[in-house]
This record gives sequence, C-alpha cells and structure tokens, in this order.
Amino acid sequence: MFRTLAVSLIVLPCALSTPFAFAAEQPEPPKCDPTSGVCTVSAPRDPASGGKLIWASSRLYTDAPPLEVQKWLTGKPEMEGKFLVIEFWRTWCGACKRMTPLMNTLHKKYGEELVVIGITGESEEKVNAYAGPKKEYCLALDLPQPVQAETPAAAAAAAKAESEPVASLPDQAAGPTSNRPGQGRYEAQFGVWGWPHVIILEPQFRTVIWEGFPGLKGFELTEAKVAKMLEIGRAIKKEAAQEKK
Repeated sequence: MFRTLAVSLIVLPCALSTPFAFAAEQPEPPKCDPTSGVCTVSAPRDPASGGKLIWASSRLYTDAPPLEVQKWLTGKPEMEGKFLVIEFWRTWCGACKRMTPLMNTLHKKYGEELVVIGITGESEEKVNAYAGPKKEYCLALDLPQPVQAETPAAAAAAAKAESEPVASLPDQAAGPTSNRPGQGRYEAQFGVWGWPHVIILEPQFRTVIWEGFPGLKGFELTEAKVAKMLEIGRAIKKEAAQEKK
C-alpha cells in the first residue's frame, strides 16, 4: 500500500471546500493595518476567490520534519499510529487563548486516535506563569535557536497584539522572519509569523493534511473536520488489516 492513508487524506480538503493560498516571506519593512493596528513582517498573497490565508510558509501535503522538542512539560505522549495536532502558540497571544477550548475538546474527545501538542519557544518560566485558559493537552518547549536580542519593534508588536487582539485573526509579529522572540527550531521550519498556527499530521508518513489559523472565518478547524479525517484513517487501517489476512 503506497502512501494510501496520506493520499486519501490529501483529498479531504477538496471535499471540505477549503482552497488555500500561502503567505510568502518577503524581505520588506513591517506593514501596519490602519484598521486593526496589527503590524506584520509581510503581507499574505491575495488569494484566489474564496481562497485561504495562512500566516506561515505553506507545508500542506508535504512530510513534516521529525518532531523534536527541548522538553515535554506534561510528559511525552504516545504518538505512534496517531494523528498529531500541533499548535504553535505564545503565552501573550490572545488568539491562542480563544482557540484553547477547541484544542481541549479535540484532545478529550478524540484522544484515542490523536494527540494535541502545544509548542512554544518561550522559556519554561513564561509558560509556568501563563494565566490564560488552562491547556488540557500536551505541552512542550521547542528547541532553541541561536539567541538574538529582541528588537523594540518586536516587543511593541507583541504588547499591542495582547492588548488589542483582532477576534478574526491570529496575533502577528513584526521583526525578522526567522529567530523572532519565542520562535524555536521546529516552528522556524514552518515559517510561522502569526499565532496560533496549527498543523495536522497523518499517522503513517506525518504528511501535513491541514494547516493554518484554526479560527479563520470561513476556514475554521472544527470537530466535524477532524472527525472526518479520523474516519478516513480508520477506513484505511481496516482495509490494510484485511489485505494482510
């Protein structure tokens, strides 16, 4: 069976009518939206009609790099044979707080078939001091990148995102496109610059089958979409087991 599970799951977004366009990293000065006040390191590409924006480099339908973390804060979960729902987040991120109930629900409801993992490159002290909604899923610290000083612009953008969140958008960063404050090695491989950014990996080849801001209007990550992914996964496993008999 040649990548049957991954191929079947790749078809799923088409069935759910979720076309996409990715945000390209561009070496240009930060731009600030006059309405929201949010500053970004670059503007996402204009999507085709009905297209989807993401605040990261698109890795959809590619195999994700091996998951390596600096430290598991909740104990290392059993991941073999399970879907991985990976959330890149920040302690100061208002949008991350708003999405926490969804992540908690997925972890509780589908915990036998998937693992929800929250990853941040921030310090353990910052995570321990986090006072937002309780994250009832697995948490880990990303491996560090070489240290660079936080720029005043990046610090100001983080403070503004926390104090003036835009309900329909992720919190976004100003500053360099790599090694920004709180960004670890694993997150950097996905070019994330808006939080939370979520990826879902299928269990066989760890192919990215969903990506983006889970609260994006019109393209929300929902229990129904996750249930459909798991249904396809179960069907493929059953077919594989029957072929072995």
